[in-house]
Amino acid sequence: MKTPLLLLLLAVPVLAQEEAPASADSAPAAAPAAPPADVIEAPKAEPKKEEPKEEAPKALPKPSLAPEEPKPEPKPEPKPEAKPEPKAAAKAGPSDEFAFAKSAAEDADGKVSEASMEELAVFVRRHPNSAQAPEAMLLLAGLKQKNGDWQPATASLLRLLYEYPETKIGLRAKSDYLTLVDKKASRKHRQTLNDLVRLPETADKADRLSALWRRVAEQAPDALYEPVAAEIRDFSVRFPEHKDGDRLQAALARLHAANDKPAAAMLSWRKLLALFADSPLRPEAQMAVGDLYADALRDPKKAIDAYQELVEKYPKAPEVQAALERSAQLFDDKLRQYALAVEMHERVVTLFPKTPASLKALKSVAKLQRDRLGSPGDAVKTLQRLSSMHGGQDGVDALLQAADFAKRDLKDPARQAELLRKVSDDYAGAKEAPQALYDSAEVYESTLKDNAKAMELYKEVVSKFPSHKLAKRAGDRVAKIEQAN
Repeated sequence: MKTPLLLLLLAVPVLAQEEAPASADSAPAAAPAAPPADVIEAPKAEPKKEEPKEEAPKALPKPSLAPEEPKPEPKPEPKPEAKPEPKAAAKAGPSDEFAFAKSAAEDADGKVSEASMEELAVFVRRHPNSAQAPEAMLLLAGLKQKNGDWQPATASLLRLLYEYPETKIGLRAKSDYLTLVDKKASRKHRQTLNDLVRLPETADKADRLSALWRRVAEQAPDALYEPVAAEIRDFSVRFPEHKDGDRLQAALARLHAANDKPAAAMLSWRKLLALFADSPLRPEAQMAVGDLYADALRDPKKAIDAYQELVEKYPKAPEVQAALERSAQLFDDKLRQYALAVEMHERVVTLFPKTPASLKALKSVAKLQRDRLGSPGDAVKTLQRLSSMHGGQDGVDALLQAADFAKRDLKDPARQAELLRKVSDDYAGAKEAPQALYDSAEVYESTLKDNAKAMELYKEVVSKFPSHKLAKRAGDRVAKIEQAN
């Protein structure tokens, strides 16, 4: 029964080939060797290379006719809970605050008592209108006096008196003040300080205090300098809109200047200029700035800048004349810029003609022209202008000086003789007129050798001044000249 077994063995490789995938490129399998008689092996099939399969296109999703359901909004993440801020500790009122400051001031330990001054000062600044303020101020003044600071104590008592004049504590302050002034103040200041207890007739507390500090700064600036300066600054903080703000600022500036604090004074004046645009004190402040730069601070250029700013901004102010004069002085003495000094003097003449200021300016111009600028001819012209503008004895003196310049500096006897005769023509009533006319005739006779002109002037002396002693001498000169001819 060998035949069916053989057929079965031959069918095995065929089934295997059908299971393996077909390949178009694979070569036909070689014929297997003859198996042994008992076992026939199926031929081995070579593996075929798989070709990449093309992916079928994905089908687009069909549009759905049903409405889309709204997507749920994302829930906000929970914020961390804020920690509650700690509440401020409840603060006691003025009564408790004063009770503490008072107990500290009355402490038996001297160091604690001294340290309490600051507590009392703060209380007064914070609660000036409280019922406890007068007593606090009295305690503070007492501690200052106990500490050896009689001037701050005096200022504190004055402030207490002016703030609360009708109270029992105000009366106590007046008594303590007068006692302290009598013991500590110099004889120079004692009466002035005692007079301060007479209050101005005004019901307004701020007005009273303003009047007080301005009065001290004016009448006794070196008596209570530092405490009064501090009080004025405190006033400006406490009453920033007070009508006397500019006047107090000026008082502070004068207070600094009187106590040899020029930089502080200058800054105080500049503060007035910066903060009080409509103040009538602005020209004075500008002038004071220039004076401080010119004198104490020794900066002539900044001084001149300040003076010129005054002239430019406030041309009608009474300080203009002084500003121009000081500018001329600085150009002459400090900067040696003589032409600019002349320019300043000439502006005085233009702005203030026929005044003592213009007279002084013209004299200064003539001196500068002759002595500094080497121009005696211009000096002669300036002196003639002076004579025409001012006349009188000043006019006489100017012409005589011009005649002297013509003789000594210009070496011009004709000009000299002309100016001398002008004295007689313009000022016939002056005591110098006869001599000037006689001298003019003499110049023509001796120097210019013009006998005819000389005789004319000698005869004029005789006719204009017949009772003068020079009349006879003039007649003798005429006779001598005639004999010579």
